[in-house]
Amino acid sequence: MNPNRMIDRFVRIAIRTLVNRGIDKGFDLAEGMSRKHENEAGQSGSARSPQQDADAVKHQKQKFQQAQRLTRQMRRFVKF
Repeated sequence: MNPNRMIDRFVRIAIRTLVNRGIDKGFDLAEGMSRKHENEAGQSGSARSPQQDADAVKHQKQKFQQAQRLTRQMRRFVKF
């Protein structure tokens, strides 16, 4: 086996390992931030009124409908 190929192989393995570790670390950090946000929302969420909950549901429904319209429009231009 050619020494250049061996070096390339080891470099590829090292880079792949480092990139995977970085990605895993990023996901772990994002998960930790998400859990922290959920805990804060859970504590303050109990103080919301039923009207605020209804408004939040209405807002989510509007966002979902907007996403559906956008998806339908995109389907006209993108052929799979």
